[in-house]
Amino acid sequence: MNLEKELTQNMSHPDLRPRKNVFARAIGVLAEPGSTFEDIVKNPDFVMPVVFIILAGALGLVPVLHTFRTMPELIPSDVPMPPQSVTIGITLITAIISQLIWWPLRALIFSGIGALIGSRVDFKKSLAISGYLNVTSVLSGIITAIVIITTGNAVVLGLGMTLSPGQLATPWGVVLSSINVFSLIYIILSSIALAKLWNVKISKAATITIIMWILVIAVSAGSAHLGSKMTQFQVDVGVGPN
Repeated sequence: MNLEKELTQNMSHPDLRPRKNVFARAIGVLAEPGSTFEDIVKNPDFVMPVVFIILAGALGLVPVLHTFRTMPELIPSDVPMPPQSVTIGITLITAIISQLIWWPLRALIFSGIGALIGSRVDFKKSLAISGYLNVTSVLSGIITAIVIITTGNAVVLGLGMTLSPGQLATPWGVVLSSINVFSLIYIILSSIALAKLWNVKISKAATITIIMWILVIAVSAGSAHLGSKMTQFQVDVGVGPN
């Protein structure tokens, strides 16, 4: 009778449910995102977010190593190149630092939007949610690494997979490459996570998530357009490649 009573109380009072450990959370954000993000909001932690950032940075080295193998075919042999170990180290450090910067920045955005819609949240909770959403970067890195290792070819995710390297650098190429299965996974997970963080309906969180995603793509496409204009300007004035 006591056991039955305890189980009934746990079901009627979700706060009494045992806290998930970090490994259960790492799996749960994909397998059971609803209950997992709810648990993260109630008991935020930063262990797995840091692990996700390090893993994403390490997995990002696979395309870099692949590029080194194909480098002689991509650039003239007389172009000086830094040692491979230096390039790998700089790439890893840069990737991790950029993610460490984006992590709290995205948390600030989540907190700010939450305040605008009348749902003030603790920054610590927002930071934990932002960190756990990096699971999509890890998943994307794993799939990319598997494809490169098994096929020996670089992979372009999304609708831009049929574009040439030059086309991928254009604004339209950036937009098409951003539309992929991992973006869809991120939108779904972010919608669920923000619904738990802000305590709002998932439809409202999904709408805000999609708007933020579109804005990020627009900024990326704008940066690509600006970069192409700068390159063309350098060519026109004679300081770029002939």
